[in-house]
Amino acid sequence: MFDFRSDTVTKPTQAMRAFMMEAEVGDDVYEDDPTLKRLEKHVAHLTGFEDALFVLSGTMGNQLAIMCHTQKGDGVLMHANAHVNRYEVGAISLLSSVYPQLVYNDSGYLSKDDLDKYRGMDNIHFPRISCVVVENALGDGRVVSIKDMDDIIHQAHSDGYKVHMDGARLFNAHITLNAPLKDVISQADSLMFCLSKGLGAPIGSMLCGSKRLIAQARRYRKMLGGGIRQGGILAAAGLYALEHHVERLIEDHHRANLIAQHLVQSGYEVLLTHRDINMVYFKLQPHHNEKQWLHDARDFDVLLSPSTQGWLRLVTHLDINDEAIMRFIQFINAQKQLD
Repeated sequence: MFDFRSDTVTKPTQAMRAFMMEAEVGDDVYEDDPTLKRLEKHVAHLTGFEDALFVLSGTMGNQLAIMCHTQKGDGVLMHANAHVNRYEVGAISLLSSVYPQLVYNDSGYLSKDDLDKYRGMDNIHFPRISCVVVENALGDGRVVSIKDMDDIIHQAHSDGYKVHMDGARLFNAHITLNAPLKDVISQADSLMFCLSKGLGAPIGSMLCGSKRLIAQARRYRKMLGGGIRQGGILAAAGLYALEHHVERLIEDHHRANLIAQHLVQSGYEVLLTHRDINMVYFKLQPHHNEKQWLHDARDFDVLLSPSTQGWLRLVTHLDINDEAIMRFIQFINAQKQLD
């Protein structure tokens, strides 16, 4: 079965499993797991932050950052499409007691102009904005340019806000922009990125920031039940992923392009403006029944998720090879014959 639902479905390679088995471990709650320390030091150096912390998920990393950057009653400015708003169970309201100040615009992500609109709200009647959340790459398959990201972060700092970057697929953005990783991150005050998506680790994300922020986040992580013992086994997977699976992301992007091209040639509507990374958004043809179409795809060993607002999302990743691409194309060709 070729699973195109998400890049979260990847399984550790045999080489990664072997590396995990050989990991030297300790008790990370006592901060003496050498492999976890190695991962955190490596990530801090890689991203240009003072320190880094291994966390169990991207959601945990995002929430820890917001807990550190805010006080109860503050406002957190973000686009309405932000993962923090849409897919994290409203956790910022429960864990940080903050108000999500949502921006709606045609671009689908924050811009410098959005900050200008909210500057006048800094009075007693409204929550005090203390943190801005940005994303790169976006969850809809696009990448924000370095200039646009620099502009929004510079303006946020000028207005006195902290900036947290949700970089769940940061390395996909890094590959697409063909720019140094630190330029992609810009001057964000904190950063989260996932090891368990395109990089192929089985679990885990990284939170990066100042030494003070990471020390505070470590306490909050313990509070949330995220203190781990022999975490070096998981950290080893992250180290292996960062050393071996970053540059290969271009293969995922290339395979997604091949699929998008074939879908267009076969008469499907493809959201070509959202074709920056390893995702393809497309619509079925009007005469198709989605439930039956997905069932037929499964009979071809092709697994896809149901649509959202009419758009199906296909994601390439470490476990999607050329054979998987050919299988998907065979399925589309078979559907054309039935049509």
